[in-house]
Amino acid sequence: MTDYIHLEEATVKKDYFEWLKSLVEAEEEYSFLWWKLHNTDFIWTIDRDENRAEDGKYLRYIFTVSAYDRIDFNPEEVDEYLSGPCSVMELLVGLARRMEHDIMEIDDLGDRTPEWFHDMIKNLGLDKYDDKHYSEEEVSKIIHRFMGRKYGKSGAGNIFCVGHKNGPDFRNLEIWDQMQVYVLEKYPI
Repeated sequence: MTDYIHLEEATVKKDYFEWLKSLVEAEEEYSFLWWKLHNTDFIWTIDRDENRAEDGKYLRYIFTVSAYDRIDFNPEEVDEYLSGPCSVMELLVGLARRMEHDIMEIDDLGDRTPEWFHDMIKNLGLDKYDDKHYSEEEVSKIIHRFMGRKYGKSGAGNIFCVGHKNGPDFRNLEIWDQMQVYVLEKYPI
């Protein structure tokens, strides 16, 4: 029988939140925004967007392996502490990682995961809500507009938006396809 080190739930959750922020170089002056995104469950309306939620939840596994690889801990305990639906923060960080590592990775440019994450924050219009200008009501509206797909046809007000008006209706595309259209417009081949 293995003797495990008992990890406190609050410590694991705090460590995980800090780790998520570190992946995307989340600025401290946006602490209210990051906390709100982290504590809002991602709800999808297009079935295949569940895959993006799974990408977000997969971050929990990566964190567990990387953060606690040098101590004897009970991974089931950590899994229990970090269980539950994917948060909006996890969704955005997970998607930014997938964009970088599966689509846009260019060794000479380094890891641009933070760039993709901050592009999504800016596209949503959340970049103006630092701690000095934070509005719980406005931020909630923006998050729910995104999840409810109440944004413009070309993605205005969404995590991805494009300039051309004759393209596909982003409100009907899964997030992965939106991202591909966005990347192709921003970085044409």
